[in-house]
Amino acid sequence: MQDMKDYCSKHMYYFVIIQMNDGSEHEGIIEDIDAENVFILMPVGDEDEDGMESSDERQFGYGYGPGFGYGGGYGGGYGYGYPRRFRRFRRYRFPFFGIRSFFFPFFW
Repeated sequence: MQDMKDYCSKHMYYFVIIQMNDGSEHEGIIEDIDAENVFILMPVGDEDEDGMESSDERQFGYGYGPGFGYGGGYGGGYGYGYPRRFRRFRRYRFPFFGIRSFFFPFFW
């Protein structure tokens, strides 16, 4: 557990993917650590009601057909209307004993 705390303190404010002991993966920014937990800021808000991202709505806005804006529909097209492009981050706590490993999603 001390190795994970050292790893998290070394990579504070980095975007990482954590893999839990049950096999689930979560991605976010390491924000804080304490004696037993790591706190990660996870992005939320880019998902539909069923939990999947919709590339059509992100690209064209809400609605197709006649209406206001280029792309049709009320507020449709190029970011007008409901702000789907603005990403919110929520703070989640993960105990060290439940974490299997850390990954970096980007290579450079």
